[in-house]
Amino acid sequence: MDSKDMLDKRLVRAAKTDTMLGMVLEGTLNHLVTAYGDAIVTPIRKQVMGGDKMIRSFFWYPVTSFLRVARTLLDDRRLGLSCDELMSGCGEHAFSALLESPVGKMLGMFGKGNPQALVSNGPYAYTLAVSFGERVYTRKSNTSADVVFTGDLLGPSFTIAVYKVAFKLVSSVDATVTATVTNDDGSDFIIHSRW
Repeated sequence: MDSKDMLDKRLVRAAKTDTMLGMVLEGTLNHLVTAYGDAIVTPIRKQVMGGDKMIRSFFWYPVTSFLRVARTLLDDRRLGLSCDELMSGCGEHAFSALLESPVGKMLGMFGKGNPQALVSNGPYAYTLAVSFGERVYTRKSNTSADVVFTGDLLGPSFTIAVYKVAFKLVSSVDATVTATVTNDDGSDFIIHSRW
């Protein structure tokens, strides 16, 4: 679904103004430390982010900070990671971190027990977490929906994981979430959700 080549292309595409909320960045970086070890991740983080700066939950940070850390980890032969594996893990934990915030708890109430409401509010929730891309929701049936992502820099594997966790934690359903990638860098894709 996602690859080093696609990630490289998204890194080139990312502008300085393409940012992500601190709590989302922190959720991804905390996951990486837990999954792959402080000794491996922290030096990469310091190098990429210019030192050991504290991340503030409601500040905005360049998405390239996260993407460069992820890309560097993919090159570490000791880890033997695939891009899908790395980005999926980060997507799972990014959403969990957001849900724990006051804003996330409020958003979680909209989709509680109602998967369709969860998906329909997803595009709005994304605008609270990232400054890039566009998302358009389409209801397909009572138990399915699609969201078209355009110009997304986190990619399909990250986003599939976000939706799977959201369905489970907010709506208490095990949904089938897949993606159809529509361009060569994985920044345009359709998330298909069925429950």
